[in-house]
Amino acid sequence: MNQAEIDQQQAVSDRTEPEELLSRESSPIEDTLARASAALPYLGARFGALPDGWRLSADLVHDPAAVRDLLDQVCQWYEMKDRQVAASFLVLGYFWYPMASAVACYLTERRLPALGAGNVAVHPRDGVAFLSPRCYVLPDDPAAYHPEAVVLDDEGALRARLVGQLEADHAAPLFATLRTVAPYSVTAMRANYLDRLASAVLWVSEELGKPDLARHEVPALVALANPRTRTGLLEVEEAGQRGVFLRRGGCCLNYRLSGKEKCDTCCLRPLDERLALLRRHVTRGTGS
Repeated sequence: MNQAEIDQQQAVSDRTEPEELLSRESSPIEDTLARASAALPYLGARFGALPDGWRLSADLVHDPAAVRDLLDQVCQWYEMKDRQVAASFLVLGYFWYPMASAVACYLTERRLPALGAGNVAVHPRDGVAFLSPRCYVLPDDPAAYHPEAVVLDDEGALRARLVGQLEADHAAPLFATLRTVAPYSVTAMRANYLDRLASAVLWVSEELGKPDLARHEVPALVALANPRTRTGLLEVEEAGQRGVFLRRGGCCLNYRLSGKEKCDTCCLRPLDERLALLRRHVTRGTGS
């Protein structure tokens, strides 16, 4: 886990409590987000109005000045001057909360929030706000007849909706804009983006105590995003115990910060070295 990931799990604050969300009339996805937030305390998901000081994603991802300002903020947060590393952290920070929250809804209740850039606001340190009551459900969902529910055919269609909206409304425009203000390639951005998607599935699955969800969903989701990606899973067995870990397709550049090292799962480490490090995690019972 790199410094950006550690800070994100510790920095969630001032969000609507799940019990408060459930105490008033609400949409199906509002209820799902509340239950997911109760099960996953660091999810960082909010529902409703645009929080003070936050920007709608639609107003951010196409705007070079806004993305440059966000890049400056990342440099300040991590006390760095390397804007290439900052761009990597910006990608990781921007996508963690919407990915983790959408994945949590999908894995727990087979529902998805509306992920269009006009319906989402992201704060890389404080969470994600979903502003629309619209949601996507399966035909057998009890909420299928709710006026804000859009019924999709099957789980494959839900996956395609999740990946498609993240790509079209967030990844493609943000990467094009970020490339104009930072010395960081779109190829590197996309590698970290796919790693982030896989890590969100891994994290939610681990927190729910259901590692088989990751085994099933990571390959399916990343293949939709890029069939040729190197991102996936590494399974390690040691002393009769098994662990499921991220196989990174890209590097977050965390090691270029003062006093930091490569992540244990870093793709720049030889595979044998990664496996040896991960076996230690398995024997210690530490996470994915």
